Amino acid sequence: MNLNKNIITSIMSSENYGVCYEPVINLQDMNIVGYEALSRFKIGRKLISPADFFRTIHEDIELFFYIETILKKFQLDNRPSGRKLFLNLDPDIAIEPSHTSFWVKLFNKQKEIIIEIIENSDEESAKDIEDFMDWMDEYNIPYAYDDYAKPNSMFFSSLLHRADTIKLDIDFLRIIKKNHNYIEIAKGVVNYAKASSKYTVLEGVETQSDLDLAKEIGVDFVQGYLFKSKFITKWKS
Repeated sequence: MNLNKNIITSIMSSENYGVCYEPVINLQDMNIVGYEALSRFKIGRKLISPADFFRTIHEDIELFFYIETILKKFQLDNRPSGRKLFLNLDPDIAIEPSHTSFWVKLFNKQKEIIIEIIENSDEESAKDIEDFMDWMDEYNIPYAYDDYAKPNSMFFSSLLHRADTIKLDIDFLRIIKKNHNYIEIAKGVVNYAKASSKYTVLEGVETQSDLDLAKEIGVDFVQGYLFKSKFITKWKS
């Protein structure tokens, strides 16, 4: 389905949005340490691609900000209790002072949250991300480098050394399966993180062999469809 602003507005006004809480698993004891909140949308019974949804509204920053305020409040209000919560947030909606003020007030009321910085893969976004990190540091809000080494993304060294958590993209698994020597790069990132008192998460773990690779790499946590039975999905309507 080709989305447009009218369809987006219809989805939001009819409250056809929800959240999937994807568990983050401790690799040492396989217990759930937290959840990543992932937005979900539908029209009737038909699920809508979140990537397409956000791509459609990204050109209108005020609309993007307004919709995200609704989604983030819903994700926070329905979060599983007693666990950390990873929240995705695009720096583009934390540039204007009024936007920044809103997020600071919202996140400061929460405990055990980690903001995942969505990197937009272009050099123009670098300063915005730096500013984003500055205000999170100022208000002691933990944040993560999301999708590290994702194909076509920009390597952002500042985010790598400033983030509290580094989330390794699923592409690590894909390349290691083709060339096992590539695992040494993943191990290097993990060793750097441990030396810097940071946590690492491997995304996209779908099979037992993926889990075995995660153990070989030495990451702290994993997440992915291997643990689909533990996903929690809630809809507004």
